[in-house]
Amino acid sequence: MNSLAINGRRQIAKIKRNTPVDITEGLELEQHLFDQVLTGQVQCGYALWRSKQALVVPKSATNRSNFQQASDYCAEQGWPVVVRSTGGELTPQNDGFINLSLVIKCKKGQMSIRDSYLVICNAILGWLAENGIKGECSAIDGAFCDGDFNVVIDGRKIAGTAQRWKKIISPVASTDGRDMALLMHAVILCDGDLPVMWNISNAFYEKCQLNPFIIEGKHTSLAKLMNQSGDHFVLKSLAGFDSYLNNYIERYI
Repeated sequence: MNSLAINGRRQIAKIKRNTPVDITEGLELEQHLFDQVLTGQVQCGYALWRSKQALVVPKSATNRSNFQQASDYCAEQGWPVVVRSTGGELTPQNDGFINLSLVIKCKKGQMSIRDSYLVICNAILGWLAENGIKGECSAIDGAFCDGDFNVVIDGRKIAGTAQRWKKIISPVASTDGRDMALLMHAVILCDGDLPVMWNISNAFYEKCQLNPFIIEGKHTSLAKLMNQSGDHFVLKSLAGFDSYLNNYIERYI
């Protein structure tokens, strides 16, 4: 499905984009999903999407004196630099990756930070387990945009996660002033030339006079693990993950 679809109870929003979009369009799609929960149109929802090739950097990166030169260099190599509003570190995108944006409504204090991250991590881990792949959550020194809630297979990162909270102020959606919308995002390394991505990412860091820390051997992809590749494999993976999420998200309404 290439547009917003809502189930019969109008409580779950589901979006899937098979064709890679500009990263700005993907981020707008994510924000639209977030707004759906904030305004009470749905209780929860998810979007699965693919992005065209780009480097996504936090707003703090623009404070570097060489930011524009670094951005111009990467753009000349075919990697446009896009600034996001949230924190974290540089994240490469390409059409071999699967992006999951997951939004749920919950109560303030209902979940710890760990529990909230596990909402999206367990979705990925459960789907991988269905494909015979056992993973865990862990920090990986030398991985891109490292954090405690990477999804890791045998010591190598296959997915990164981030989240954002916002209080629901809409009288239609909020009942007692404690309602929150939780937006979670994951980028899953499904396929693609990973060494090329780490090289351009490290080049951006170098041009910004920052330490180039990303190590190729700290990552893996679904393509490597399943010995498959290509656009057909990415689309098959996207469809399989969508089917898994369709049942997984039901517990949050």
